Amino acid sequence: MHKESQTRLGPFTVAILGLAAIAVGASIKTGYIRIGRGGTPADSSVSVKTGAGDVVLPDSVTRAPAKAAPATPPALAADTLVAPASVEDSNAVRPTPEELAELASELIVPVAGVQPNDLLDTFDEARGARRHNALDILAPRSTPVLSAADGRIQKLYTSQAGGLMVYASDPNNRFVLMYAHLDRYADGLRDSSEVRRGDTIGFVGTTGNAPPDVPHLHFAIARTTNVARWWTGMPIDPRPLLRR
Repeated sequence: MHKESQTRLGPFTVAILGLAAIAVGASIKTGYIRIGRGGTPADSSVSVKTGAGDVVLPDSVTRAPAKAAPATPPALAADTLVAPASVEDSNAVRPTPEELAELASELIVPVAGVQPNDLLDTFDEARGARRHNALDILAPRSTPVLSAADGRIQKLYTSQAGGLMVYASDPNNRFVLMYAHLDRYADGLRDSSEVRRGDTIGFVGTTGNAPPDVPHLHFAIARTTNVARWWTGMPIDPRPLLRR
């Protein structure tokens, strides 16, 4: 007689396999299992660098398609504008994932015509002896600089390092957004002016210690307990928020 080459499964084994299949199906449906290309789990988490370590945003915030950042022009190393050390700042506070997710939902790239994938990855780069703690956004001179979010102008300021600068608060008065090296301000811009996302607040330039042949916007975000003290706060990397 011809013998069967396969072992028969008992009823108990069949029941266990059936329950496992149901569990896997439910996990996929509810999102507890992520399936990526090539059998590799997809990592959709968004991690944001801050002066107090990385903060991982909620799963509802998705990452833009991966693309290598453009190379930073070596001349930008001469731009030594950096935020004060947060360890010396009593107003600096670590942002929560929910706060960063809410801010990310409000932000646009603050330079006209620049796309998220065009952004350099400059937050961790050295500027002088310290970390840059900001985003350098390259654009031709006189390109409009846009308000990245709704908010209020806290201070129009001029410094030796930053040149013409704008400090603005977000709608929830948690974050200060700083724009530096402007060629000039937009007409009519004043301290305490309300601004809407997309409003022109100035124009790309090289004022301050920016290299004269590399016009760019120095854009920084800080989490602070008091936006009226616009020069304070915990540095936040804007790039992942703008590339969400």
